[in-house]
Amino acid sequence: MRRIITKNGQIGVTFAVTAVSIVLSVIITFSILTLAGVSEEIYTISLIISVVAPTLIAPLVTWNLVKLLIKVHDLEQQQRRLATYDGLTGALNRRAFFESVETIKQKIEKEQTDLTLAYMDLDDFKPINDLYGHVVGDKVLKSFVATLRDELRSTDIIARVGGEEFVIVLPNTDIDNAQTILDRIRNKVAEHPLAIEGHCIKLSVSIGLSQNQKNHKLIVDQLIKEADKALYKAKEAGKNCIVQYA
Repeated sequence: MRRIITKNGQIGVTFAVTAVSIVLSVIITFSILTLAGVSEEIYTISLIISVVAPTLIAPLVTWNLVKLLIKVHDLEQQQRRLATYDGLTGALNRRAFFESVETIKQKIEKEQTDLTLAYMDLDDFKPINDLYGHVVGDKVLKSFVATLRDELRSTDIIARVGGEEFVIVLPNTDIDNAQTILDRIRNKVAEHPLAIEGHCIKLSVSIGLSQNQKNHKLIVDQLIKEADKALYKAKEAGKNCIVQYA
């Protein structure tokens, strides 16, 4: 019912309900008058009333009721988005990330395909917030996630798990192919400074990779720990680089 309401909108539903109300009113009135055998004058007046009454009443009642139902639907959708996505960047939040990985876990294990997890951190992000303010910092994060979406596949999972920390899961991808994909992203971020509110902001990202090989049980927590260790080594190596867990 809600799907029909949201699809047709307030005006469409109000018009449809009013039309149905008029038709039903006329049919019921006609049936009663025919059985009662009233005079022609009463017959005509009653039919007119059967049309006028729902024409006036149905739109008022339906309009407000549909408005309320649409508002409830919108609020539920908003709550669902807040429970699933990071409010700033639109990436998955931590809880939704683990749920999403669980949905592909069985498929990965059944098909015995590789999966690579990337743990990434924007280099020296705190000075950006300190120097330009959090509004600019927020726009930097949004731009970074937009870059990830442009470069990654629709089947890849993007999640924000910290202030400037992100986790990406690349199903059906071994670690070497994943590094090729993410190195392209790393280069794009480093070679294209952001122009935000009159500031030219240079950005770079460090990335740690871990792989769940085919024929292995997928343990997400373990992959995250391995990728985090690789990320730490990437930071030690001078940042703006990718390190595979070994």
